[in-house]
Amino acid sequence: MQRARLIINPAAGDEQPNLMKLPEIIAAMEAADIRADLTFTSPTESPSQIAEQAVNEGYDLVVVGGGDGTVSEVAKGLLHAPIPLGIVPVGTYNNIARSLKLPAELIPACQVLAQGQVRAIDVGLANQEHVFFEVAGVGLDAALFTFGEDIKDGRWARLLQAAQMAVRYRPARVRLLLDRPIEEARISLAERQRFRRRARALPRRELRFTVLLVVIANGPYYGAGFNVAPHACLDDGLLTVSVFRGFSKWDLLRHFWAISGGQYRYSPKIETYQVAELHLSTPSARLPVHIDGNLIEELPISFRVVPQALRVLVPPPVPSTS
Repeated sequence: MQRARLIINPAAGDEQPNLMKLPEIIAAMEAADIRADLTFTSPTESPSQIAEQAVNEGYDLVVVGGGDGTVSEVAKGLLHAPIPLGIVPVGTYNNIARSLKLPAELIPACQVLAQGQVRAIDVGLANQEHVFFEVAGVGLDAALFTFGEDIKDGRWARLLQAAQMAVRYRPARVRLLLDRPIEEARISLAERQRFRRRARALPRRELRFTVLLVVIANGPYYGAGFNVAPHACLDDGLLTVSVFRGFSKWDLLRHFWAISGGQYRYSPKIETYQVAELHLSTPSARLPVHIDGNLIEELPISFRVVPQALRVLVPPPVPSTS
């Protein structure tokens, strides 16, 4: 029987409090031959500290039950650790679990803890100190994120303030410096084929845009299940950069509505690049930056990927029928 430190956020989820789901989670883990030692998240000890302590105490794995915020905080304590992270997705949107193709139901998710395979995934790093697992954003969405958290907590007056800010917000000039030539970084298949036919890469690595939003994605989903970077993969050693230029605010609203809930919608206006590192700056405007929904700094800022930094349990591959 494996020993697992089970870390639960009792406040996560929207349909049913996690405390009510707890007996079912523990029973499902025991049925999967895993002994769970339970710890609740609390203001006095961070989830990452609990995870680090579990490594030192010799547990076989750490299991987190909660949403993306709790999963991310626990995962920070397991970076480069020898034991894997198991995820029981009982939050509101579960973007990380969705990116890993984990089952949404409790019992199948717990079966993955015993029967799954270990997969090493990448994490993003902003300014060499801020870790993110989903997405970083520069521009309009970062400016609006604080309103979103207040609205989610029931402060409905902030909804009007957010609408007013969105109306007043103006596109800003942004400079992107990539770690590789532009033509090599482009995600477009036609552009890549054109690049491969050339004897050597074009030397230009700098892009300048007037944009509403730039998204730097480690995985495909963030926020309310938005499929904002369908090309992003959690273990390819790259960050996917999506540049939203030529968008009106109405265009942007319609696009995010179309990609909510994990839906995919191609927009030819989005310019997409894949890099291991990049630097963003702006000549004048103060542009906020968020990582996984948390405001951190303003431009200028640098991002890089940390390859295979986290071991996580995922479903085993489906046997081929051929």
